[in-house]
Amino acid sequence: MAPPLLLLLLPFLAFTTGSVQEDSNGTSSTTAAPFLDLNQTSVTQRTTQRQRSTANRIEYIIGGSDEDYDDEDDKVSTVPNASPVLQLPCQYNRCEHLASTCEEIQRRAGGNCLCPGIDGPEIKPESPVLKEVLLGDTKMTVNWCSPSSTVYGYKVLYGEPGGSLENGPELNASFRSYTFDNLNPGSYYTVCVVAFNKAGESQVDKEQDGPAGSKPGPCRTVHTTMQSLYIGIGIGLAAVAGLLIILGYFLCRRKRNKTNRETKLEERGISNCIYKAGNIDQL
Repeated sequence: MAPPLLLLLLPFLAFTTGSVQEDSNGTSSTTAAPFLDLNQTSVTQRTTQRQRSTANRIEYIIGGSDEDYDDEDDKVSTVPNASPVLQLPCQYNRCEHLASTCEEIQRRAGGNCLCPGIDGPEIKPESPVLKEVLLGDTKMTVNWCSPSSTVYGYKVLYGEPGGSLENGPELNASFRSYTFDNLNPGSYYTVCVVAFNKAGESQVDKEQDGPAGSKPGPCRTVHTTMQSLYIGIGIGLAAVAGLLIILGYFLCRRKRNKTNRETKLEERGISNCIYKAGNIDQL
């Protein structure tokens, strides 16, 4: 039984005991077994590396405490609901002549009003709306409204119906009215308004006069008046009538004077000389 037990204890004794050596002075010293030093060195190195790697992974938080986190959890920030601001449309009239643009009106209002949406300059403008045409004998005034597009300027065209239209001068974007002079009285004319930008010009349809109640188009056929002719005829007729009245007055007065003179002669009587002489001879 003893030998097997010793065999089991030999490894334990080898790790815990060293070899005894005598030096030259006769003193003995105990030296650990060589394989024990290697094992301890490797264990020490692995422990040091593990500690260094663990230290590198540690994140240090400076300042603060648990109380700070508790305070932040307890505080609930509430944002008041801002009531929406109602913005009204800007006081912009598309048909007003020489009016400021809606952007200028909005800028003067501090941005507290809204402008209508319009197409960009890369899109051809829509056709303006021909509002009214004021007619005279030799002139006409054309009024229109701007489209919902970016407009650089306008052109007003006119001509005889069925013929080619003459281009008027280019007007800036603030124009809403233009007057043509030196027209023929009592004549028909077709007038159109064209808007333009860098993408091109709006469409012109000379036959765009729709039925009553429909949206007005950019063109219209009108007829100049002849008021001067009518006024001349009226003045002539009035002059003739005045002359006739004056002539009739003098004729009536002359006839009346003649009648009065004859009446006075009959009332006064005239002596008959022949009758008196005959009477004397008879006596």
